[in-house]
Amino acid sequence: MAKQISRRGFVTSSLLASAAVPLALRGEPSPAPQTPAPSAKAAVRPAPETLPTGKMGGQEFSRVIMGGNLFGGWSHSRELAYVSNLMRRYNTDAKIRETLELAEAQGITAINTYVMQENAQLFDHWKGGGKMKWFVQVRLDANGGYSQIQKAVDEGAAGIHVNGDAAEGMLNEGKFEKVGEMVELIKSKKRIAGVGAHDLRVIVECEKAKLDVDFYQKTFHSHEYFTAPRPGEKDAVGAHDNSWCSDPQAVIDFMATVKKPWIAFKILAAGAIPPRAAFPYAFNNGADFILVGMFDWQIEEDVKLARRVYAAATSPDSKRTRPWYGAAPVTGAGG
Repeated sequence: MAKQISRRGFVTSSLLASAAVPLALRGEPSPAPQTPAPSAKAAVRPAPETLPTGKMGGQEFSRVIMGGNLFGGWSHSRELAYVSNLMRRYNTDAKIRETLELAEAQGITAINTYVMQENAQLFDHWKGGGKMKWFVQVRLDANGGYSQIQKAVDEGAAGIHVNGDAAEGMLNEGKFEKVGEMVELIKSKKRIAGVGAHDLRVIVECEKAKLDVDFYQKTFHSHEYFTAPRPGEKDAVGAHDNSWCSDPQAVIDFMATVKKPWIAFKILAAGAIPPRAAFPYAFNNGADFILVGMFDWQIEEDVKLARRVYAAATSPDSKRTRPWYGAAPVTGAGG
C-alpha cells in the first residue's frame, strides 16, 4: 500500500516560503485579483500560553515572526508554476485577515512583507483593532533612490530592512555604501533598521563597516532535504531556486561573532524542511528570532512547537553557544 502523505506534509513540501522575492524577478505573472468567496469566519481562540519575546531597537517582538510570502504568492516552488496562483487563490483578502487575527491571538506580534506588494489586508487588520507590527522590506526605487523607505514610514512600518537581493546587488556592483545610507535614513526616521541577506558576505561587510543596524535578517537552513544543493553548488541563492543558505556552518560560525539580534529566515527551505527539524536547528545554532510563512491552519501547531523548542534552547541543558540578543530569555543565560 502506498504511504499516505498528511495534509501538513504535502503542503509544506510544496508551498511554504518565508521571505519575499518579487514575482517580476522570477519571470512569473502576478495572479489576477480574486473576489473572496463568502465564508463563515473561523473562531479565533487565544493561546493558553504566551509566545516568548525579545527586543530589537528597543521594541518587543515575538520570537516567531510571520512571513508574508504565502500572502504575496511567492512560492519558490521550483518548476511547479501553478503554485503561486494556488496560494493567492487560497489566501483571499478575507482569509488573510482571518490569518492575521489567528496569528495575533496565538501571540505572534509581527509580520514581514515587501513594501511594494499589496498590504491592504494588514492595514484593514489595524483598522479593525489589530496590533500586528510590520517589518518592511525595501529596495532602491527605479531611479536608484530611497522612496520605498519613505513609503514604509508613511504606511506604518515598525521596522524596515534592506531586502537581501538588493543588498547583494549593491555589494556585487561596488555600491555597498548605499546600504549604509539606507540604514542611516531608516534610523533618521525613528524606525528599527536592519539588513537582509541570502549571501553571508553582506553581513560580513556590514560588520566591517560597523553599520548601526538594529538587526540582521539572514537565511539559515540545513541541507537535509531532497533538493538541497549538491557538492560544488555554492550560489547564495540556489541556481535552481532550491537553496538560500549555501554554507550553513559558515553562517553559524560568523553569526557567533555578531552582537546584534538575528532574524533567521528561509528556515524551512521554502517548505522542504519540516518545522520540527527547522525550529530547533535555527534556535540551537544562534538565531534570536525565526521568520516563518504559515497558512492559517498551521499557525497554532507552529506556535506550540516554537514554545517547546525555545524552552529547550533556553534551559540549563541547552547546547546553544551564541548568547541571546535582545531581552534576556525567561530561563537560561541571556545575552
